[in-house]
Amino acid sequence: MANRITKQQIYILIAFMFLLIGVVMWQYITPGRKTEQAATQLVEIAERIRRKYAAKIDYWGLNTQVVINNKILQEFSTDGENLINALGKPFNIGQGENAETVMPGEKSFDIIYTGLSMGECIALASFPMKHPEEVGLLKITIINAKENKTFNWGANDYKLPISRDAARKVCKKDSKIIWTIE
Repeated sequence: MANRITKQQIYILIAFMFLLIGVVMWQYITPGRKTEQAATQLVEIAERIRRKYAAKIDYWGLNTQVVINNKILQEFSTDGENLINALGKPFNIGQGENAETVMPGEKSFDIIYTGLSMGECIALASFPMKHPEEVGLLKITIINAKENKTFNWGANDYKLPISRDAARKVCKKDSKIIWTIE
């Protein structure tokens, strides 16, 4: 007699497949320990740079290479030209998407996390900073292959803090997040 698959076994198999898909999607969308570490590092990076430049009138000359050369973030590893965060992804310091050197008179700088997956982007963009005013957060810009959106304090459409739903609408595969710090 040949073994036949019963309807109950088919239902169990379908339920198992849905459960497996749900677990995979949950892992993809929710932040992991490394994502939380990368978000915590962001606050530390901002505080250290602000402390280093506290006696200066602006952030003139600040860029990733200056941070590396002056060992401002010495416990972070580098790949030669980029700093590496807890996710193992490169990040840069400077002005704008390409982390240009901060020009004279500029009272803010950017921390740019690059190469983020959709899940990492959502988790980092919507990470609840306890005291963003102490970090000096001015705005967050999310860049994907098709668009970029800037989130500001008090804005109507793209406002800070960023909700997970708002981040989900902009974050895509291989996104960048730029945190502008004063």
